Amino acid sequence: MRALPPILTAQSAVPILTPVNRKPLPVQKSYPTLTGAPLPKEQTEALAQELDAIYKSVMDSLDGNDARYIKRVYATVVYSELVARGLLAAAGRLSSKRSQLSVWLLGTGVLSFSKILNNMELGHNVMHGQYDWMQHPHLNSQKFDWDIVCPAPLWQHSHNYLHHTFTNIVNRDHDVGYHLIRVTDEQSWTPSDRYNPLKTMILALGFEWAVAFHDIQISVDEYADSPEMHTMLQQKSRDLFAKIARQVGKDYIVLPAIAGLALGSRSALTTLSGNITANIARNLWTWAVIFCGHLTEQAHIYTHLDDNESRGDWYVRQILGSSNIEGSKTFHILTGNLSHQIEHHIFPDMPAHRYASVAPQVQALCQQYGLDYNTGRFGKQFREVLKRIYFFSQPTPDEQRAYQQSRATTAADDAYDTASRSKKEQKSRTAVRGLKKYVPQVVRQALFYAWSAK
Repeated sequence: MRALPPILTAQSAVPILTPVNRKPLPVQKSYPTLTGAPLPKEQTEALAQELDAIYKSVMDSLDGNDARYIKRVYATVVYSELVARGLLAAAGRLSSKRSQLSVWLLGTGVLSFSKILNNMELGHNVMHGQYDWMQHPHLNSQKFDWDIVCPAPLWQHSHNYLHHTFTNIVNRDHDVGYHLIRVTDEQSWTPSDRYNPLKTMILALGFEWAVAFHDIQISVDEYADSPEMHTMLQQKSRDLFAKIARQVGKDYIVLPAIAGLALGSRSALTTLSGNITANIARNLWTWAVIFCGHLTEQAHIYTHLDDNESRGDWYVRQILGSSNIEGSKTFHILTGNLSHQIEHHIFPDMPAHRYASVAPQVQALCQQYGLDYNTGRFGKQFREVLKRIYFFSQPTPDEQRAYQQSRATTAADDAYDTASRSKKEQKSRTAVRGLKKYVPQVVRQALFYAWSAK
């Protein structure tokens, strides 16, 4: 999060906005795209002053209650995981298949809850620096590491910095489709986009793996011209594979092996299957919450970053590019309070459990300034996400023609290259193409940097 400007109170001398002097927003359409700030600078700066005042009020009031809250969350994660793993191991010792299934389902459910809470309300928020003010030796953004295969520093670069700075800007915010799914007409259509629903399902099932390799894919492009590129990517790739080894080793080798040695082979199997199922359940839940927070029908996409973007413009972009999800207090906790995605994007380092208290003020300001405050029940938001994904899997006639023209140009270039390329070079290119069928490019890149010398 960028540094806040000097805090101004709501009582500062700013223009009073009325329907008479408020500039109307453009007429909304499905899947809106903006090329610039929809409000004049005078209004965005007035909005920034009021939002900064809300932020300052909350941050100045943080106390022991907030510290006790996150410590209770941490304790809940630890103890629920211990209970879950005990249940999964014990399930293998039961003689009745019905009892075995019942205990396994209970253990898997509790473990899924623990992993979701670990990732969402604990890990995501702690690694955003929301509790750094506590100066806790473990619950801080520099030390905490969560229960997925992605190392914290890689996630903090791709998420805390890039995503929260360049939210919903095509080609700057790489979370727009995760380099895999077309979600806006600003992304050129290709035939592979017809498989958007299938690719989305694969992404959801293995979401932690997409998050893990996401920063490698980003960094290859981001540091392409840097002399330090190889060294930087080598360190990131080695950190990534070390974290994968620890995580996979814990869930799929060490814990099942301990259960098997202590209680028998059936306990090893129930532990392994429970771990796999809980990880998939966590992946599906986190994917759904995150996509509902960014890709509903009225979540705005931006074509570029305004060189003169002010703090107020940034606030407006965060508001229009985010969507909230309505639900119970328990629901909000399980989402890591990312159900208050709008509040999270304007106040990413505010303790997330405080979002509910400031949401009515933020919504009132959005109404005052004529900004859409996108909110709805989970079912509604989720349907809109699926509808959007399907919509952009199908090309318009113009997009189909543009793709065919680009293919014709590419074919002509390839024909020229083939004629001038040696047979040895052609064989090398063919071999690489064969490898691509089995190993995603980003995985090959990570492997290359992890084990190659500069």
